[in-house]
Amino acid sequence: MSTVSVEKRGWADRLTDLMEKMAPIFDEEHLASVRDGLAGLMSLLIVGAFSLLFLQFPIPSWLAYLDANPDLSAKLWVPFNMAYGLLSVFAAITVAYHLARRKGLDPLMPAALSLLAFITIASPIVGAWGEKGLPGTYFNNEGLFTAIIVALLTVEVYNFFVKRNLVIKMPAGVPPSIANSFVALIPTVVVFVVAWLVRVVLGIDFAHGVVVVLSHIVPAASSYVACAIAETLHACLWTLGIHGDLTIGIVLSPIWTSNLAANAQALAAGKPLPWIYTDMFRSYVVPGGSGATLPLAFYLLRSKSARLRQVGRLGIIPGLFNINEPITFGTPVIFNPVMAIPFIAITFINATVAYAAHVLHLVRATAIPAPWTLPGPILMYLATGYDWRAAVLVTFTEFIIPGVIWYPFFKAWEAQVLKKEQG
Repeated sequence: MSTVSVEKRGWADRLTDLMEKMAPIFDEEHLASVRDGLAGLMSLLIVGAFSLLFLQFPIPSWLAYLDANPDLSAKLWVPFNMAYGLLSVFAAITVAYHLARRKGLDPLMPAALSLLAFITIASPIVGAWGEKGLPGTYFNNEGLFTAIIVALLTVEVYNFFVKRNLVIKMPAGVPPSIANSFVALIPTVVVFVVAWLVRVVLGIDFAHGVVVVLSHIVPAASSYVACAIAETLHACLWTLGIHGDLTIGIVLSPIWTSNLAANAQALAAGKPLPWIYTDMFRSYVVPGGSGATLPLAFYLLRSKSARLRQVGRLGIIPGLFNINEPITFGTPVIFNPVMAIPFIAITFINATVAYAAHVLHLVRATAIPAPWTLPGPILMYLATGYDWRAAVLVTFTEFIIPGVIWYPFFKAWEAQVLKKEQG
């Protein structure tokens, strides 16, 4: 009986089993902590980016006023410089915090210890700090990967000592805040001494070494080929019921964040923007949500099927703000071969068209982490620092390209739904 039941299982059941087996990979604690830690920095980057937008607001009289008042301009630069100039410092805290929580630790001391270790590892030692304070050569986006590595290793060391009770325990009745500080004492000494030996005694510039290694990796991971493969994979995963954005983001979010920060600093300095593939670039690829389903929502509104019309009504407003779960789950797109084909094809074509537009210098690269829930044209106009061509490009990838591709597949699926409803 069990053999027969297994043979009768459909392809959707087999895919569900595969998804369940793969689920632990997509929530691996170190990768997920990096993802969540960097996501937690977006509010800081958005605040800093709005300072840049304010400084570059495209009104000639305002720009002339800033040029004539350098003291005011310098003060307005402070939020941007603080947010982006200390990006890696913040990451050392947030990544360690999330990993410590996943390991069941009180996250405060591991996060603080990660910050201490990163500053020790990333600061140049040649020449005393002196009255000029702490130099921050790798405190911006250049030290982001170093901060991630230091944060993960720091929490692992901390967890090793705490879980094996290799800590100093205070008697009962000692206030928890004091007791916790003594618990952290031994792992703090170990982590700090190791960082001090590496950077100060041995003179190993670990942060620079990471930058050298990444100088060969990041260009490859930011290329068109990488973009096309990653975004197509993300669409394929969604059609199997797996959160495609989170899945590829586990691996690529550090590169997206670093690239966006580098672009923001280049824009602020009036230099060419070095990177195309950032997390904000993805808003060209998935406007209205993964699969660019907003045109599909409009088609569903006019469907002959009452069920599909209801899905369209539920999905049209969220779709305007780049939320399309009502469409992907309600149509459905997931586990639906008819709708999966355009979902994947549109993602690949959008990535290709948007990347080509950047290569041909038809649009400025993204540099501003604007809120992703803004409607596409507004979002990309802000994300590129007021480039109106970005609004035009996203109109193509949000409405025209997906509108043409979705229609025949919508009609084919509508016919199947109507047949079932009438049968």
